[in-house]
Amino acid sequence: MKTKLLQILYDVRHQPVIAWVTFIATALSIFLIMVVVMMQRVSVVPFAPESCRDRLLLGAYIHVSDDGHNDSSAPMSYEIARKLYEGLDGVEHTSFFIRDWDPVDVKGTKNEYITAKSRFVDAEFFNIFDHKLLQGRFFTPEEVKAGIPVAIISERIAREAFGDDNPVGATIIIAQKDYRVCGVVADSSPLASTAFADIFRVAWPENPELYYGDMFGRFYAGLLVADGVDFESVREQVRRRYDELDSELAPEGKKTVYHGSPFDQEVIGAGLSGSNVTPDVGSARRMRYIIYAILLIVPAINLSSMLHSRMRRRVSEIGVRRAYGCTRSRIVFDIISENFIVTLAGGFIGVAAGVIFAYSYSGLYGSVATLGPEARPEIGALLNWTTIGIAVGLCFILNIISASVPAIQAARVNPVEAINKK
Repeated sequence: MKTKLLQILYDVRHQPVIAWVTFIATALSIFLIMVVVMMQRVSVVPFAPESCRDRLLLGAYIHVSDDGHNDSSAPMSYEIARKLYEGLDGVEHTSFFIRDWDPVDVKGTKNEYITAKSRFVDAEFFNIFDHKLLQGRFFTPEEVKAGIPVAIISERIAREAFGDDNPVGATIIIAQKDYRVCGVVADSSPLASTAFADIFRVAWPENPELYYGDMFGRFYAGLLVADGVDFESVREQVRRRYDELDSELAPEGKKTVYHGSPFDQEVIGAGLSGSNVTPDVGSARRMRYIIYAILLIVPAINLSSMLHSRMRRRVSEIGVRRAYGCTRSRIVFDIISENFIVTLAGGFIGVAAGVIFAYSYSGLYGSVATLGPEARPEIGALLNWTTIGIAVGLCFILNIISASVPAIQAARVNPVEAINKK
């Protein structure tokens, strides 16, 4: 083993470009695969305040067609959201809230205005999403029903709008309207896109800001499904309610278009592409697999080409070894093992770089100007070691295959011709 390591070090010193390209290509390939995996996992793995992701369904849009001539689609009005999603069997909590952020200017006891992201929610919202309450309390259903102007603010807003003053019970101006602060919650990551906000206001059902007509508005339905309940059984209930709604719309010559709602976290994380489009999760999966394949195959092809060049430079050395009785199989084994060790070192560096990236790159978690380390997802949630292990294993296999062809060709060289080769 010691001799083999010395041989590899010798080869690196005398052919640094080829050896280092092999090493760097492997490390970069593994690192980029880890980044792709992490970016996908951060949109689906549970973390506060979306610890419920494995039990969450989202009722998103309503799409209505007028005999195929005119289509209208948008988030739902409050009444339509209730008609489709309230009281479903197997659902523990149902929340009707606004999923879009409203950028607003706010002011507390300090004189200056600050910018914040506001979301309208109901009382059930906090039974689904686990926002950590630091001071005060959450909304009550009675406050939401009556449209009482109360608000829950994040730590950042409490600090920047009120300083050292106690914000609970104080008045905060949000979009030129007065609200009473009833609670303060811990900062959360914008990566929790369904639950995140700086300020939560009551989603009063009769608020004219939240309506576009009898059927359309800004409401979504969040469903916390009970443990052990199949998502498809919930969707089947929703499909039947769509049929009932079609019966009500039939006299007007209208009918709904069902797009598979409510959606699970994989669809939510991939991004809802439109209110009149059925999400294609399979396409997103195929795209990820294509990216993985490119990141694995392209370096392997380049490695094979580099090894061909490398073997041409070592043909005299191989001829001498063959002349002294070294078998062809031993030549092939030595060349592949050298490549394996370099690949192993590159894979180790690639995994280490991916772990460091996950721990240190703040851009993966949102702006550190407003979020502390506690707002980041758990590192264990980001690193899927099974997927990473498969990627590393495939990288080794492809690299060995890439090394095998030039190694076998090199071992077949006639010793006399190889020794005389200039």
